[in-house]
Amino acid sequence: MNVIRLSSSERKYIIDSIEDDFRTDGRSCEDYRQIEIETRNLPNTNGSSRCRIGKTEVLVGVKAEVVDVDLHNPTRGKINIAVDCSATASPQLAGRGSETIEQEILSVLNLLYSSIDALNLTDLCIVKGESCWLLNIDVLFVGCGGNIFDAASVALKAALHSTTMPNVSVSGEGIEMELEISDDPYQVWKLSTAMCPICVTLYQEGESFAVDVTEEESECSEGYVHVGVLPSGEVSAMEKSGAGNMDPTALLEMIDAAVRIGMDIHKQLDRHLHAESTTATL
Repeated sequence: MNVIRLSSSERKYIIDSIEDDFRTDGRSCEDYRQIEIETRNLPNTNGSSRCRIGKTEVLVGVKAEVVDVDLHNPTRGKINIAVDCSATASPQLAGRGSETIEQEILSVLNLLYSSIDALNLTDLCIVKGESCWLLNIDVLFVGCGGNIFDAASVALKAALHSTTMPNVSVSGEGIEMELEISDDPYQVWKLSTAMCPICVTLYQEGESFAVDVTEEESECSEGYVHVGVLPSGEVSAMEKSGAGNMDPTALLEMIDAAVRIGMDIHKQLDRHLHAESTTATL
């Protein structure tokens, strides 16, 4: 895997800047770069979004299909997430580097949505014990400039918010049962994203930590923690990565920061998505 080559002086400068709470681009340790969001931008999908944070750009498309239910969960639908990173997105994604990053991103997204409360899967059931909706979620990175995990989670929530599901009518029973899926664009319903989490990743940098890191800043970190934050401020999931050890006290400070930042991102994102939905229906 190719990595950004930084000299010892460059590393020291970046870490010292973060420890002084004045990063090389002028932000404080808890400052995010501007987040740009678009929805309904991919044709032939039930929902889609584009999220851009700095040089990181990710597209998410949601496609729904009718499948048989899982007999162990006869009243729930299914979701399947796939992650792909374009080799042109970053030098880090050359060779086999993309496979490692794709698996790590997928692991984080699956962790966020492993809770049955994250997305109400019972809404995706069509006929109990028979059929349900499967949401195929494709996550594609076309640019990589750091903070890939958080960008993916924001884009995923936005895509699910924009997703519309066609109404289904059921006739007959047993082997004679038939499903008729409406093709009327007004005969649809929307998924609820009220419990969809977003990921806030905090990177340990020397004796401090930072969020929304650049690629250069991420190369100076020995460890990081992903925190899944709900709109209410509750922590839904957490996972540590990297070889470095984290002091328990510092970890608690990082979680507190993740909750504050996550709630603020949720509020701004929900406000934007609501305004966009309102505009689309006028």
